[in-house]
Amino acid sequence: MPRTRKTNPPSVSSAETLPDNAKPNGQLAGTLMRGLAILDTLISAGHPLTLAELAAHVKLDLSTTLRLLRSLEETQRVIRVGDGKHYLASPSTLRPLPLNHPLEELRRQADPLVRSLANKIKQSVVLVAYIGGERVVVDVMQAGSSLSPYYSTWLHGPLHASGPGKALLLATDPSKREVLLGEPPYVARTAKTITSKPALYADLERAAQNGYVLVRDEFYDGLSAIAANFYSWDKSALGCLAVTGYSADFDDETIAHISKELLACTRLMPLQVPSLQQIAQLSGR
Repeated sequence: MPRTRKTNPPSVSSAETLPDNAKPNGQLAGTLMRGLAILDTLISAGHPLTLAELAAHVKLDLSTTLRLLRSLEETQRVIRVGDGKHYLASPSTLRPLPLNHPLEELRRQADPLVRSLANKIKQSVVLVAYIGGERVVVDVMQAGSSLSPYYSTWLHGPLHASGPGKALLLATDPSKREVLLGEPPYVARTAKTITSKPALYADLERAAQNGYVLVRDEFYDGLSAIAANFYSWDKSALGCLAVTGYSADFDDETIAHISKELLACTRLMPLQVPSLQQIAQLSGR
């Protein structure tokens, strides 16, 4: 059975974050990119920021930052709070999706299944949807002292070295995998990352037989993940459930227990989550 740690686990940055060229880095070019950088800064800060703080973070002068803030205020993407000198992302920026959006419906409807799974296996469970061929985090469920992974909502981690990445590859037609992966050798995140095409395809073949993918110390040393796809009624993969934990806790017995519960949960998804039909339409399937 899975073992839990008594110490508080560290928060893990999965590196599945925005690509470097989409982050503020040096002087930003273009009004749109500058405005988006300000919004990203306000959203990630989690508290109101002053004009000077914003300008310093996005590396723009005060006058340019103020001009952009005024435009964002006019479009109701930014609001001023307190003394009027602190800026905050507006409600429409913080929660852009309507409550009846398919992704919101998926999160609510899948919650009992995902919560139950996390409690059974005593590990963190991540609910991921495949939208337009991309991996979108819909929810993260923890259980007790399980690992506290940090994920951006749009995963950009390497397909060949992460749980949701390998799960997406498993759901992708083999003829299209090479386009997604690029030319081998693939980037090595750790000493155990699979970097050759034959080894990766053999790993995916084993995953297809098992029904789930397994990543052991391939993305981060000391961390492992197990992921399984969930499907629509027409057998189209719409997303995956990924279990993340310490590699030391993932012995053979634990992997067998987790994979059994994980597969049982994914089989229930089309039976208990009616929004999967909407997700199929949203993802273009």
